[in-house]
Amino acid sequence: MFIRLSLYTLLLCLVPFFTWIFQWQWQGVEALNSFDHFLYWVAETGSSPYAIITCGLFALLFLPVIPNRKQWMLAVVVMAFSVVLTQGLKSVLKTTFAEPRPYVVALAQSSDISTDYFYDIPRNERKEVVLQFYAGKPETPVWLARHHGNETGYSFPSGHTIFAVGWLLLTVGFTRIFGSKSFKARLLVGGMTVWAVLMLVSRLRLGAHYPIDLLVSTLISWLIHYALFLFLQKKAIFLKVQD
Repeated sequence: MFIRLSLYTLLLCLVPFFTWIFQWQWQGVEALNSFDHFLYWVAETGSSPYAIITCGLFALLFLPVIPNRKQWMLAVVVMAFSVVLTQGLKSVLKTTFAEPRPYVVALAQSSDISTDYFYDIPRNERKEVVLQFYAGKPETPVWLARHHGNETGYSFPSGHTIFAVGWLLLTVGFTRIFGSKSFKARLLVGGMTVWAVLMLVSRLRLGAHYPIDLLVSTLISWLIHYALFLFLQKKAIFLKVQD
């Protein structure tokens, strides 16, 4: 289990690693292209309130790879626990470190609003500040202005990254526990991997996070889910559930 979870975690860590290797930096809205619009829709699957729908759909995708309905229901409880725990931890860490997002730094550099002032005002006022700022920049796509207006929290760590990595590791972990090697299981793991990678890329391309946010968030999710599946394997609780 350790090796399997770690390999997929390492795969996701390649996203921030490559940005450092190639010295990539967010260049603002001028560098956006049609692929970034696609990444926006990927990011929306991890944004509130759509993330709730995503969780429900993902949970249903586990039905074909989990032996019986009772085990599936127990797995769904673990999935819910995972999401609540990791997102709760994310919220605490964001408040603790209080790091501004890349796009907020760019906004501050192009206006008379400091990052300190931006984060001191209520969230609904932050959204208005963002929308007013982009209203004066017609080259900014409407979808990006809307996305930034909804993402006015702190940068570190990345909630979208923790969300995506968490679901990938849940997929890897449960298919391992149940020894599922079917085509459906491989398809689920492969699809979840692609989705998770695109989610991480979207956080960089849309100016929402720095590479270090992604790296640390990925490692946090790995640590939590490794401990979770270590516990599940040790207790063998799923193997005890029978029809």
